[in-house]
Amino acid sequence: MTKQDLKTRIGMGFFSVRWFKNNGSERYIHRGILGTYKKIDGEHKEHDNYVLVYKVGNGYQPKESRWANVNPNTVIAINGGRV
Repeated sequence: MTKQDLKTRIGMGFFSVRWFKNNGSERYIHRGILGTYKKIDGEHKEHDNYVLVYKVGNGYQPKESRWANVNPNTVIAINGGRV
């Protein structure tokens, strides 16, 4: 899946996504929004081949990242449905 394909499937609302990181570990974001739609303090960069996702929710500790760069080529599920 391309970066634009993933953004089109997700749209502008909340979504969940499951993907594999480069090290082979599986990651999951329960409630996210595309990073380009969410403005917060700090510098967050969307890498060329990745999609920037902002993790929404209470309970994140200050040391935990609220951002993730998701590789669209390794996405295995969007909103609970297999890709």
